[in-house]
Amino acid sequence: MTDVVTRLLDACNAEKNKGADFPTIWKDILRAHPYVAGSPIQDSGKDGPILRIPLITRQVLVFLGSSFELL
Repeated sequence: MTDVVTRLLDACNAEKNKGADFPTIWKDILRAHPYVAGSPIQDSGKDGPILRIPLITRQVLVFLGSSFELL
């Protein structure tokens, strides 16, 4: 499972680095991915607003505005 999650994280960051915005990444990569457990949840972090995407592994993919991280 970790390999799948790591590949998902890498794919999201690669698209962001190419200039894609979150709605495009959501539509093209995340929405239909079998490891994504639900819709993005708006939250706030120490540096401002974030989006949390729950995964079936009970991990959370976090979009920080400029990159994705895994929690």
